[in-house]
Amino acid sequence: MLALDVKHLAKVYAGKTVLTDVDMTLRGGEVLCILGPNGAGKTTLIATILGLVKADRGDIHILGERQQGNSRSSDLRQQLGVMMQIGSLSANLTVFEQCDLFSSYYVHGYSASELVKLAGLEAHSKQRFGRLSGGQKQRLLFALALAAKPKLVFLDEPTLGMDVEARRALWQQVRQLKQQGVAVVLTTHYLEEAEHLADRIAVLNQGMVVASGSPAELKALTRYKVIQCESTLSDQALQSLPGVQQLQRDQGLCILHSSHAESTVQALLQADDSVRQLEVRPVALEQAFLQLTQNTSKEEQAL
Repeated sequence: MLALDVKHLAKVYAGKTVLTDVDMTLRGGEVLCILGPNGAGKTTLIATILGLVKADRGDIHILGERQQGNSRSSDLRQQLGVMMQIGSLSANLTVFEQCDLFSSYYVHGYSASELVKLAGLEAHSKQRFGRLSGGQKQRLLFALALAAKPKLVFLDEPTLGMDVEARRALWQQVRQLKQQGVAVVLTTHYLEEAEHLADRIAVLNQGMVVASGSPAELKALTRYKVIQCESTLSDQALQSLPGVQQLQRDQGLCILHSSHAESTVQALLQADDSVRQLEVRPVALEQAFLQLTQNTSKEEQAL
C-alpha cells in the first residue's frame, strides 16, 4: 500500500492557477523532497493534500484512505504527523506542557518526556514557547509532529531558522524515521538538505511538477557536466575547447563546465598530453535545479 498517492491535483485561486495536474506517490521508508522556487506552490500543495485547502480537481489517498476535504478517520489521524512552515503554539505554555498536551492526543504515541528529549530541549523544558529562539521553536515543532509515532509525516521547511549543528541533528532524525519505515514528505529551500535526505525529488515550478527522480537522476537531466584536471593550457585555450561554457581555477585545478563533455575531453587530451587528475562528474543538484526551473519559465514565456 502506498503511503501517499496523489493524482491530477489542481487548484485555482482567484482565477490564477496555483497547482496544475500534480501527480506523486510515496512508500513507507522513503523520503520525498518537494523542491521549488518561492511561489512555486509547495506549501499550497502540502495544505491541499492535508485538506487545509480545498482542491478543485484530483484524487488524494493517504495510507490507503481517500481524502475528502479535511475529513479523515480517527484511525488515520493517529498515523499522521504534520509540521507546517508557519507553525506556532501557545506562547504561555512551557516546552513540557506543549509536549504533554500533544502526547495526550495519541493512543500509542510518545510520552511528554520522550518528546522533550526528541526536541533536544531537556534543559529548556520549563521555558515558555514564546521565549524560545527561532531554532528551538523549530526543534519543538518537529518533535510534536512525531508525537503520534506516525507512519507518514509532512515536514514543511523543517530546518528554517536552525543553525548548522541543529540542522544536521534533524537530518539524522529524518534518516532514523526512514529506517523505521516512516514515509516522509519534505519541502526545503536547502538543496544540500534535499541531496542528503531524499530518495526522490519532485521539482515544482509554477504549480507544475517539471521533473521527478532521485538526486542522481535529476542531475543527469542537465546537459552540463563538470570536467576537472591539471592542465598547462592557457585560459583562452581551455575556453576555446568544444562545449566549454565556463572556466574556473581552484588551487592549480582547472574546472570546466561543458555541454558536450566527451568532445571537450577528447580535444583537451589532444591539445595537452600532460593532463593529470582528470575527472568528469555530473553538475551539483543546485545547478540542475536552476536549469530545470529556468528552462520551464522560459518555455512558458515563449508560449
